[in-house]
Amino acid sequence: MSRFFVARRAVMESAKAGSKARPNPRSTSMATSTSLPNSISNTIPVPPSPRNFLGGVPEFSRTGSIKKIWEYIKLKDLQGSTYPSSRNMSTTTASLLTSNKAEVTKTGLKLLVSKGPNAQKMVGTWLFTCAAWVFSMVILGGVTRLTRSGLSMTDWKFTGSLPPLSEEQWLLEFEKYKQSPEYKRVNKGMSIEDFKFIYWMEYAHRMWGRGLGVLFALPFTYFLAKGFITRQLGLRLSALFALGAGQGLIGWWMVKSGLEEPASEYVQPRVSPYRLATHLTSAFAIYCGLLWTALSVVMPEPPNGSMTWVHGASKVRKLALPVSVLVGITAISGAFVAGNDAGHAYNTFPKMGDTWIPDDIFSMEPLLRNFFENTSTVQLDHRILATTTLLSIGGFWWATRKLDIHPVVRSLIGHTMGMAALQVTIGVSTLLSYVPVSLASAHQAGALTLLTIVILLTHTVRKPSPTLLKSLASVSKSNH
Repeated sequence: MSRFFVARRAVMESAKAGSKARPNPRSTSMATSTSLPNSISNTIPVPPSPRNFLGGVPEFSRTGSIKKIWEYIKLKDLQGSTYPSSRNMSTTTASLLTSNKAEVTKTGLKLLVSKGPNAQKMVGTWLFTCAAWVFSMVILGGVTRLTRSGLSMTDWKFTGSLPPLSEEQWLLEFEKYKQSPEYKRVNKGMSIEDFKFIYWMEYAHRMWGRGLGVLFALPFTYFLAKGFITRQLGLRLSALFALGAGQGLIGWWMVKSGLEEPASEYVQPRVSPYRLATHLTSAFAIYCGLLWTALSVVMPEPPNGSMTWVHGASKVRKLALPVSVLVGITAISGAFVAGNDAGHAYNTFPKMGDTWIPDDIFSMEPLLRNFFENTSTVQLDHRILATTTLLSIGGFWWATRKLDIHPVVRSLIGHTMGMAALQVTIGVSTLLSYVPVSLASAHQAGALTLLTIVILLTHTVRKPSPTLLKSLASVSKSNH
């Protein structure tokens, strides 16, 4: 029995040592071949623990471990070998924990990227870069709209085209713009220099979108050729790419509505609020999809180091999901505020003018139109949703303050609360200042930042894999 406990202690101590230092690949391969026979290394179950991914101490599953340790002792006795040193065993453990996709799949963990951790890092970095690019596109699109530059280009090509390079070409583009309702009713008498500014804004926004297509397509093709992308990830990224390609069509569909003559001569030409909301919602969906996928690639398991934290994360998850939905709905309602220029009306707070609720909130027929086209109703809705979101996040923070949860989860809840308060402050300041470009752009960036934090929180408290739950449960029983 003494040899059994010596072998068992060697396994556990080497696992701890393996978590403290990353082994050299050469020493890992040597240790794998000399320290542990293939018949044993292929059968000892080493399920992934959250600490394997977060730099903690890995745990071994106790299922069948006693039998395997005795088999290991017998083989060593037959070979006349000594027991492996702690260093050799640690490199063996690290080798098993960083094994290929097929070995990891046996433990029940489904990775989105194959070919090892280096491929995982490359794909994750690429996806985070694409997500950041989409974030910048949303901000650039907001500035383009706020500077009334979106209707400066009166035609559209899927592949794009060169900008005007000569004075004659600029004059030709300017003549096209002069035929638009916006020039006739809003910018009549505009100089060629002012036109160049709004043209470059819209051109930059369009080309930035096409640049995203190149940034996505080329590495995607490379990673597919290298075999890094699994079937599940490939299907998900293909859907996001199709949605991104369609976003250009949606953008032109939106702009085209602003090039049509308004129904009344007293109405300023602007894009359809429905189409603007569709365009912005699609951008948000692409961003959320890229961010969630990138997080899933680099963090296959949530950061849970004990069953207590798992139970705490489960309680947080039940509250975080409805809060996330509310944040998304509030952001979409902001698109209708922008589409109706509702921010330029009722520049007072908390009242709307001299009253709490304007008299004309249900002046349109049918009734449903008021919630999407009536300036008073759209702004009132956004105020109510923003206030409700802030109060809900505050209640969420209060309800989770005494839960035993992972420090990362607690930090994200605090950041969500802080960002929600900041976002409401920026929104009110934007309204009281009559919607300056700087504050309005910051408000749109704040909405996407809040959504980012909520996605991080929701992803962090997702349910662990069955294998991880089993491993944590076995560790919890052994501690008691």
